[in-house]
Amino acid sequence: MTIRFKHTSSRLGFSLIEVIMVLALFSFVFFIIVALKSNVDVLKNLSTQKLISRQDVEQTFQIMTSEIRSAAVSSIGSYPLITTTSSTFSFYSDIDHDNLFEQVTYSLSSSTIIKTVIKPIGNPLSYPTSTQIISSVVEYVVLASSTPLFQYFDSSYTGTEDALSEPISISAVRSVLVSFYTDLDPGVVVRPVFFQNFVTIRNLRSN
Repeated sequence: MTIRFKHTSSRLGFSLIEVIMVLALFSFVFFIIVALKSNVDVLKNLSTQKLISRQDVEQTFQIMTSEIRSAAVSSIGSYPLITTTSSTFSFYSDIDHDNLFEQVTYSLSSSTIIKTVIKPIGNPLSYPTSTQIISSVVEYVVLASSTPLFQYFDSSYTGTEDALSEPISISAVRSVLVSFYTDLDPGVVVRPVFFQNFVTIRNLRSN
């Protein structure tokens, strides 16, 4: 009897095609990981920038409303309010707490809120425009057609009445509603952030 042995060949290692496919797959996965990490870093940096920008605007807005709330008779006896339009509000307020009341104006110029300050000087005191200091306080402002920068209310306002219509009688104003949107990063398509505060002028309250 003849015994025959069947020869079985075992396949060891990888073919060249398999090696190329594995390397290609590895490269693809590596590329995806690097791309995802890059996107995460970009989003993280953008989020940090947005936070800083929003904090800056919130701080500026707080200063602005605080100055409006403290409006009072000027250092030469003039009425606390000077100009009351939808895009410009001018008043007197002791913004640096030195017992002298500066002339302060907030106005919208294109897409920027501008702050102008004139300090009283001389003897007798006066408010010369030659000493005014102008600064940009909020940029990339976006206003809705139905939401002007400034709206004014008289002493009869209880929360539901409409704002005073222009031309506004300065002596009737008791409160100011400040509202605006700002695009914190105009290079990125995101919804603008809305800022609004209703400010009652303490020194003009009738009760």
